Amino acid sequence: MKFWCSAQAKDYGYILNNGREAGKVKRFKVNVETEEKITNEQRVQLIKKAVNNVDINYNRFNITNCEIFIKHVVNQWAFKFDKRMIRTISENEIDTLPYGY
Repeated sequence: MKFWCSAQAKDYGYILNNGREAGKVKRFKVNVETEEKITNEQRVQLIKKAVNNVDINYNRFNITNCEIFIKHVVNQWAFKFDKRMIRTISENEIDTLPYGY
């Protein structure tokens, strides 16, 4: 693993040695629209307080009484406490951004 960052419980991202990026964000369903805005770069910007929040716009499909409805949803991705960590791992060193940066 080359890179790991975590902002809060169930909200983390990482980059593997082969370059594959992955992560998880609580409260957001993963689709193409959310993956474009929820990236490791955005997570680092939020942790470093370079941006306060990121607005995530996406369409959600609801099924009610055998009918399909499309609802436009806007959620804010933001952090409310200081238990944040960014860790970059290279071959010889580990760089960690401590809590309360």
